[in-house]
Amino acid sequence: MQSFTALVRPPGACFLQAISGHPQKKGIDQPKALIQHQSYVDALKQVGGKILSLPPEDLLPDSTFVEDTAFVFGETAFLCSAKEETRRNEVESVAKALNDHLKIVNLEPYIDGGDILNTPQALYIGLSTRSNERAIQFLSQKIGKKIISVPVVKGLHLKSAVSYLGNNVLLIDPERVENGAFKNFQWIEVEEKDSYAANCLALGNQIIMPAGFPTIREKIIQHGFETVELEMSEFEKADGGVTCLSIILP
Repeated sequence: MQSFTALVRPPGACFLQAISGHPQKKGIDQPKALIQHQSYVDALKQVGGKILSLPPEDLLPDSTFVEDTAFVFGETAFLCSAKEETRRNEVESVAKALNDHLKIVNLEPYIDGGDILNTPQALYIGLSTRSNERAIQFLSQKIGKKIISVPVVKGLHLKSAVSYLGNNVLLIDPERVENGAFKNFQWIEVEEKDSYAANCLALGNQIIMPAGFPTIREKIIQHGFETVELEMSEFEKADGGVTCLSIILP
């Protein structure tokens, strides 16, 4: 079991106002979201995580999705610059928390952490409605690792459609991204009807995934991984996935 720290933040009082295109957005259940978030934290502890929990931000609806605020690479936390104005104030408190652990670098606009997929071979960065080429070029000047930009065809972020599980295995909905960049990986393909399951959090051999996708779960297990399933319904309604709720510090 690997050792890591996970920075998390529970959803605040205005979570129901989160930016979302989901058809059930108006049905977000705040008390249920808090219960699901606690289950998420418990799962992180279960797989070996130490929890760094920030207080909720009651005036920032999307602030529970901490992944978008920073990207951790080695001993550096790269602070992301949100295109959405209502999300820009989320970064300050995250930066203060990360400053105790890591060197801090500010990225040029615009980029969300949900568009940054780290694999042993390269960093893949989504060209989405939230992240642009300028930010990718700036990051490439700061990191000594190959960076490949990947146009996002459908969905919010690159990691909404692609997760790296380990052992050269990708969980991918190939219809949502220009997938040619990923031809050297083994694929576990996710069909459109199961697209929400394409976003999973890999921590060593443990894969934290949304509940309700037995076919995807079995395919992951067949590749030698273990799974932890979580109810994520309220975060799905807010256009958020499993990785969105934490920043992992090795």
